[in-house]
Amino acid sequence: MLEKSLEKIGISAEESRLYLTLLSSGTVSAGALAKSAGIPRPSVYVVLKRLILKGLVTETQQSGVKRFVPIHPDRIADIFSDYKAEIESAEQQYRESLKQVREIVTDSYLSPKLELYESADGLEKVLKDMLLYRDVETEALWPIETMVDVLSPEFFRKHNQERIKRNISVRAIWPENQVVNFKKHPYLGAGSDFKREIRSAPNNIDFSMGYWIYGNKIAFLSSRKEGFGFIVESGDLAKTLRSQFDLVWKRSDEVRTKEDDVKEFIETLK
Repeated sequence: MLEKSLEKIGISAEESRLYLTLLSSGTVSAGALAKSAGIPRPSVYVVLKRLILKGLVTETQQSGVKRFVPIHPDRIADIFSDYKAEIESAEQQYRESLKQVREIVTDSYLSPKLELYESADGLEKVLKDMLLYRDVETEALWPIETMVDVLSPEFFRKHNQERIKRNISVRAIWPENQVVNFKKHPYLGAGSDFKREIRSAPNNIDFSMGYWIYGNKIAFLSSRKEGFGFIVESGDLAKTLRSQFDLVWKRSDEVRTKEDDVKEFIETLK
């Protein structure tokens, strides 16, 4: 278990094994360590040097002989914290330079792409793809009761928690006859806490299939009867569907939620 954890912060299985051997041996010489670990002495020196550079081992001398001391396991938590801080800092720097990165994207990334999914797990993957994004505005023409039936209330509860955490806002249009009972489905509420606006569509709008637009992608989901979904990545298609969505949005009526109906879910966000 410890070896697998240490691999996450760039410590190889070989380094982990030697460190664990040191923990059980205490302060020892390279020769004694090589004997305990069953590793040739020259190899032990190479691995020890890497462990010293990574802060897991320190070097000392006793009676003129080099000896090696493992850090206490409790201090490894500090290494994880430092690693996490470095990753978060690198991510922030990347996000700040993302505009420049997008400018060098080749045309091959801009060409339309299609991913088709079937089965319950596949349909979940369609919507989970959206959670790879942060700080985006999205639009959904969504037969909500049908989608909850297909993917389950628990899936949508977790999906909404993650969506809100990633600051993904949504304008949602639901069929008039599928406006849900918010007491029963508090995770589907509207308002600033939910980062969601909801409107009910005129009853002549076809909702035999739902779609959700995010970035240059559109996620489509069918009913349980047909049981398939797909993601299309196309800037032109996303732009066209957004224009059509805006037309329906203007003709649709606002759906509001009562605070008492959704406060249980809002508490989970805190």
